[in-house]
Amino acid sequence: MKSSAGAKVPKARKQVESGEERFFQALIERRIADAEKELDLMRASIAETERAKGHLKAYEGLILTAKAGNDRYLYFSKMEKTQKNLRTIRREFAVQAADQLHTDYDRGYFEVLGGYVKKLERVGSLSENLSNPKKKI
Repeated sequence: MKSSAGAKVPKARKQVESGEERFFQALIERRIADAEKELDLMRASIAETERAKGHLKAYEGLILTAKAGNDRYLYFSKMEKTQKNLRTIRREFAVQAADQLHTDYDRGYFEVLGGYVKKLERVGSLSENLSNPKKKI
């Protein structure tokens, strides 16, 4: 999360952000047990707000999606993860996260999903560049 100009990000939030990065990376690498451990650590340091509850529910949903054996109804599992599709869905999540008509819980939920898709985009860009080193960015 970006902080206001000159304002310091609270220590607990910094811990959650780094935990979130590790959580996303573990999910992408299908290290479910590590992702669950990161979630437990984040759960211990996260504030008791509606937005934070939305964050937690999104993290839990991502773990369930990764664990599920049957992908039939799971959106992330079914979508083609091209850069174009990821960019489109990230933008949609950002719109939902900023929509004042949604509750804080919902906005928090969409913030996490947007963060996860952003991480997928970065990992996808990195793997494309590694597999095709002559391609210009």
